[in-house]
Amino acid sequence: MIRSMTGYGSGESEDDGIRTTVEIRSVNGRFCEVSTKLPRSLAPLEARVRERVQARTTRGTLSVSVRRDGDGNGGPNLVVDVDAGRRYYEAIRTLQETLGLPGEITMNMIAAYPALLKPASDEIDLDRAWGAVDRALSAALEALDEMKTREGTQLAHDLIGRVRCLDSLLDSIIQRAPLRVEAARQRLTDRVRELMGDQVVDPQRVAMEVALFADRCDITEECVRFRSHNQEFLSALQSNDLVGRRLNFLLQEMNREANTIGAKANDVEISHWVITIKEELEKLREQVQNIE
Repeated sequence: MIRSMTGYGSGESEDDGIRTTVEIRSVNGRFCEVSTKLPRSLAPLEARVRERVQARTTRGTLSVSVRRDGDGNGGPNLVVDVDAGRRYYEAIRTLQETLGLPGEITMNMIAAYPALLKPASDEIDLDRAWGAVDRALSAALEALDEMKTREGTQLAHDLIGRVRCLDSLLDSIIQRAPLRVEAARQRLTDRVRELMGDQVVDPQRVAMEVALFADRCDITEECVRFRSHNQEFLSALQSNDLVGRRLNFLLQEMNREANTIGAKANDVEISHWVITIKEELEKLREQVQNIE
């Protein structure tokens, strides 16, 4: 069964009081594009997260958010760089002595030094952190797949109904098509009689003109191909493969056949049915944009 590209999934894992939460949001897209948002302390794991997501998804635009609670809300542990603070203090004191400036060097002045605090990233065990992220990420991907499958099932029901509507419209066109020839014969005969009056009308010439009209306006092949595309579309909806691109291609071909039928119809009713067909095809196209 088809899957939607739109979905949401989340997962959690806990290790030594630290809870790791992963959220994934997916929307439709032509290719597989993954953006990530991780705490600074987990930044080295970004490539692994991206690879895991891309291994499970072929199309769509996905946003992955990772959060850690229990170690400063995912922010880095900070430590005081004592050496940097000492050098900063000595530099200020040297400047004060050189310029002969009064006053005391206070803690507030030292604390204002931007490099006084630094992240203790080396204190995080990245392998262990990856284990927690991987478990939460796997759960989030499973939840995402379940939602995409449910959405896909609903999309399939709607698409099947619309394709059956197309088949019904094609039936009407096929039944109407032969009547155009007889109507054309009658119009041509009436017009010739109107112009020639009491003169004898050559029935063979009329028959030849009608045959030429029937050949120019024949839509049998287009209807056969259109119906074949409909069947292929329905078969693809039952497939377990990723068929979004295939469905898009089939819709292009169906639209091509509809345009040809409309151009060759030479009949008001058939033209109206073709308009309805193209409206349904546009609705199908909008829905197919969400299929993976």
